[in-house]
Amino acid sequence: MNKQTIICVDDEEIILDAIQEQLQASFGEEYNIETSDSGEDALEFFKELLDEGQQVPVVISDYIMPGMKGDELLKEIHKLSPDSLKILLTGQASIEGISNAINNAQLYRFISKPWDKNDLVLTVKEAVKSFFQEVKIRKQNKELLELNASLEEQVIERTEELRKANAAKDKFFSIIAHDLKSPFNALLGLSDAMLENWDIFPDEDKLDFVMDINKASKNTYTLLQNLLEWSRSQTGKVVVEPSEINPKNIVQNNIDVLKQHADSKEIKIVNKVDDSVRCYADENMISTVFRNLISNAIKFTNINGNITVTSSTNHELISFCISDDGIGMDEKTKNELFNLSSKTQRFGTSHESGTGLGLHLCKEFVEKNGGTISVTSKENEGSTFCFTLPLSN
Repeated sequence: MNKQTIICVDDEEIILDAIQEQLQASFGEEYNIETSDSGEDALEFFKELLDEGQQVPVVISDYIMPGMKGDELLKEIHKLSPDSLKILLTGQASIEGISNAINNAQLYRFISKPWDKNDLVLTVKEAVKSFFQEVKIRKQNKELLELNASLEEQVIERTEELRKANAAKDKFFSIIAHDLKSPFNALLGLSDAMLENWDIFPDEDKLDFVMDINKASKNTYTLLQNLLEWSRSQTGKVVVEPSEINPKNIVQNNIDVLKQHADSKEIKIVNKVDDSVRCYADENMISTVFRNLISNAIKFTNINGNITVTSSTNHELISFCISDDGIGMDEKTKNELFNLSSKTQRFGTSHESGTGLGLHLCKEFVEKNGGTISVTSKENEGSTFCFTLPLSN
């Protein structure tokens, strides 16, 4: 690390030598003691040091010199480096000259010639100490300002996070209030009707009522599952436990679970996931993703429609796509699918109800496992939901 510099200026060589010798004895190990015999040369040298990124804690100057006087030199130095401490060392300075140095250069000290060696050394020591205390304070102030700015930014970010969390909470309670109320009202209405008219209903009507109750119960149970899993994910209670999994088996298991719903609409589901690939993810979370996406595809596919689940690998990722030839969606609906603050509830082709919460759950679970999810869709032509997961090593 380069030594810092103390500059001494006087037009008499014998005085410069004396100052340099006295300061060298006390400061030579830590500082370069440089001299100059004119104010103009000293100013140029000072500028060069600043350009090189060096600090000049102290400048000592005579007052009466040919050309640029000492108070003028210190004034120019103050403009370039206000923190450098200026000492005027002369026996001929006028009150006007000293006042000029004090007012325009913030003169640190005036020492009369002939000077006392100990006084000079002590004054320079105090000046150096004061210089570095000021540097330290300025650095601390800068750090405090930066810390304050950082804290303000964190407060703004945290406030926005809380605003979003509150919006999500409000949306969550809205879903509970609205979407659980409807299926329970349906269950209560159907069961009340059966109880009141059991003796007069023919067996065919009773069977229809039981099937309707069963269907409403399954829809309500699926909704409760999603609500529970989503609420757990929001409170941080869902822990990702990745392992090597066989995605084809997971897809097939969910197709089997949803088979009754698909069969009721005569929808064909084809599992084309590559049986040889393995991905690294949380099996329960990914099963939830497949269940929701396949269930949605069934919901929005017409009778005699088709659904295909495919996979493809790219570098370290595997991509899964669930495609249907159903009713699709317009651009506005597609853009708001994963926005929890937007209401995107739509009825299926057999008037199945839904909240859209399952898609938010899919997005969160995919992202927690290091993947991304996307959708392409066109009205009356179907939709394709794709998501990625890491391949197993």
